[in-house]
Amino acid sequence: MNTSNRYWIWLLTALVAFAVCSLFYMNMYAHDPTAPFEGPKLDAPSAEFWLGTDHLGRDVASRLIYATYLTLGLAVLAVLLAMTAGTALGMLAGYNVAPFLTPLILFIGQISIVFPVQLLPLLIITIFGNGTLGMVLSMAFSIWGQFFWLIHDETKALKGRGFIRAAFMLGSSKWGVVRLHILPHLLPTVVLLTTICFRMAIGVISTLSFLGIGISPPTPTWGSMIADGHPFIMQAWWTVVFPTLALACSILLVNSIGGRLERKWKQSDTTHKERRDIHEDNAAAAV
Repeated sequence: MNTSNRYWIWLLTALVAFAVCSLFYMNMYAHDPTAPFEGPKLDAPSAEFWLGTDHLGRDVASRLIYATYLTLGLAVLAVLLAMTAGTALGMLAGYNVAPFLTPLILFIGQISIVFPVQLLPLLIITIFGNGTLGMVLSMAFSIWGQFFWLIHDETKALKGRGFIRAAFMLGSSKWGVVRLHILPHLLPTVVLLTTICFRMAIGVISTLSFLGIGISPPTPTWGSMIADGHPFIMQAWWTVVFPTLALACSILLVNSIGGRLERKWKQSDTTHKERRDIHEDNAAAAV
């Protein structure tokens, strides 16, 4: 087994460990992640408290697992919502399936990219208040434009290809062309952009939580755990180091998955490009 494969196996193992711990945290730890413990504060890692306790006596291990469940869960929901809306609207506007809606969709898409990704969630949460729903919706609205404009531009480029014109001339409707012929060509782009936006969502959620925005205490997130432990880092390093490692490893894992998928699809695209072009040109010539 070469070094690259061993590295990939270790990353997948870390992902599985994160998922298992996040899903079954209630069964793994008896300590409530939000309730103070009537015991020593800032206690070092021990047999009872695997990762020690924080300044309120709360178990760092149970809080870290709950924070993993919450942070990754919110990021997944936000990215899935943004991906679905951005991809669907991008294809509709790019192929001009509904001409009367296209100007409105383009206008909303322009608004979504005017504000920085970190600023728009802050504005939305400030208006609608803290909470998981507000965090998911604000993150989804702030990143859906990334999907929309990329898919919109690629759809417009595909619209002029010979196999698309052939499908339309053979009687396919605009909806059918978009669903059966354009969407399959866009899937690699959508998946790669999803990994980028997922990493972005993790970072923004953690940053807002570090600032005390989005998820109200005492509910733990990686960012809030780092903020709570920062004043005590010299005497209780475990309150900051472990959530920081979880955040860094998650972003590294997502980056590695995205990079590996990109290299794989580039190799596959190079191999099959000529064959696909010949097939599409033959289909267009047949019409």
